[in-house]
Amino acid sequence: MLGDIPAHHSDRKTIDFSSASELLARKVFPGAVIIDGMKSNSSSEGLKALSEIVELRRSVQFCYSPIYISRTMQQLDMLVDGVTSDIEDRLNEADAILEKGSRIKEEWLLDNHNLRLLTYMYVRGEEYELPPICSPFSPWVYSYPEAALLVDSSLDLSKMLKAEDLSGLERLRSFRFDKEMVLALKIVGFLEDNGYIRRSVLSDRIRKCPKCKTGHLNYLDLCPNCGSIDFQKKTMIHCFVCGHVAPDTDFRRNMSFVCPKCGSVLRHLGSDYDHPLESHECNDCGSKFIEPDVKAECLFCKTRTVPEDLIVNNIYSFRLTEKGVAAVRTGNMQMELQLFDGQNNLILNYFCTMIEWFREYRKRYPEQVFSLLGIRFSNLYEVQYALGDGAYKKMMDEMVARIRSMVRTTDMTTSSAPDTFWMLLPMTPLNKSKIIAERIEALNKMIETKTDHKIRITAKCFEIPSLSEGVTARDLLEAFSETL
Repeated sequence: MLGDIPAHHSDRKTIDFSSASELLARKVFPGAVIIDGMKSNSSSEGLKALSEIVELRRSVQFCYSPIYISRTMQQLDMLVDGVTSDIEDRLNEADAILEKGSRIKEEWLLDNHNLRLLTYMYVRGEEYELPPICSPFSPWVYSYPEAALLVDSSLDLSKMLKAEDLSGLERLRSFRFDKEMVLALKIVGFLEDNGYIRRSVLSDRIRKCPKCKTGHLNYLDLCPNCGSIDFQKKTMIHCFVCGHVAPDTDFRRNMSFVCPKCGSVLRHLGSDYDHPLESHECNDCGSKFIEPDVKAECLFCKTRTVPEDLIVNNIYSFRLTEKGVAAVRTGNMQMELQLFDGQNNLILNYFCTMIEWFREYRKRYPEQVFSLLGIRFSNLYEVQYALGDGAYKKMMDEMVARIRSMVRTTDMTTSSAPDTFWMLLPMTPLNKSKIIAERIEALNKMIETKTDHKIRITAKCFEIPSLSEGVTARDLLEAFSETL
C-alpha cells in the first residue's frame, strides 16, 4: 500500500510504502497496489496520486498490475481498477489479474509499449474493453487514458508523432500528459490496423476540422450572398401590385400596410399581399434569403468548412483479438506485410489446392516439374518501432517493389503468416528457383538502418514430393516454414 499514512484492514499480507519510487526500488512484485493516505479530494492530492499511478504504470513490473485508490477522486477513478481501502474486497479480481500476469516474461515488455497495452488488456479477462474517455477541453476530444499511462513521450516512442498530431496542444493544456494521450490514439490505431485489437461498441461519433484535425467546432449561420454572420430573421411582405418584397416594418404606415415602392394600400392577405418564404435579411449586403448557409468554424485554426467536408470519427471501445492474445502469450508481435498483390495472389486454401493439382499433374506427367519458394521476414516490428512509421514505410516500399519485380505472370503467390510468403513456380526446376532465392536474400545487403535492429529476409526453395498418403499441401507448408 502506498501513502504517507496508509491504513488497511486486510488480514492478507500487506507491505506499506511511502511512494511508488520506494516500492520499485525494493523490488517487491508482483502484487496488487492500493494508493492510500489521501486526506482530501483536493487537486494537490489528486496530482500526487496521479504521479504515483503514472510511475507504476510506466514500469515493466507494474504496467499491468491491479491498482486501486482508497477513496474516489474525480479524473482518477477511470485510471485505476477500482476504489477500495481493503484488498479483501477486490481479492478475487486482483488474484485473477496477477495469475494471468505471472505467465508474462518481463523481458518481453521492455521497450515494447504496444505489447504492454495488449498485456494490460489480456490480464483483465476476455470481457475487458479498452474504453474511450471524453476530454471535452482537449484538442483530441476522445482518447484512451489507460493506454496513455503506459507510454512516455520523452522516449523514442515520440517518433510516431507528426507535427499535425500535436496541433492545438500549445494553445490548450487541459491534461498533464497531452503527448501521451495523442500517442495512445496512435498506438490504438496501430494495433487495430494490424489485427491485434478489434472494435467493440460504438460509443460516439464526432467531427473534426479537415485542416488541423481538432474537434472544437462552432457552427455558424451565414448569409449565402456575402458570408456575413450579421443578419436578422424578419417577417417579409410581398406586394401583389408591383412585386416588391421587403420586411413588414417597411410597409407599416400608421395602422395600415402601404407599399413603399408603388404606394398601394394593402388590405387583404392573399389578395393584396402575402408573406413569401424569404425570412432573413442581411444587415451587411441587404440580400434576402430563406435559409442561411451553415459552416463549421474551427476554434483553433479558424478554418470554415461545410459540414459534409468535416472528418467524421467514430469512437469505439476495443477488445483483444486472437492474434492479440497470441502476441501476449508468446511475446512476439508479427507485423502484417502486403508483399504480393494482383490476380495471381491467392488465399491460402486456393494456393494449397493448386499445389495438390500440380502433384496430381506431375504424377501423370513426371517430366513436368515445378518448385516452391518460401520467404520470411524477421524483426519487422522492432525496425518499425526504431525507425518510425515514415522511414519504415519508405524502406519497405522499396524492398517490396524489388521482390515483386522478380515474380513472373505465371507464378502464384500466397501468405501463410503475417511474415511468411510462398511462390509456386510452374515449369521451374529446383536449381533454377534457387537463383531467385539467392537474388531475394541478396537484398539483405542493401538494407541499411541507423538502428541496432535490421530486417532479415530468408528465402528457401523446396521440391514438392509426389503424392504420399495422409500428407496434404498444408502439412508440407507447415513443415517447410519451420526451416525458414
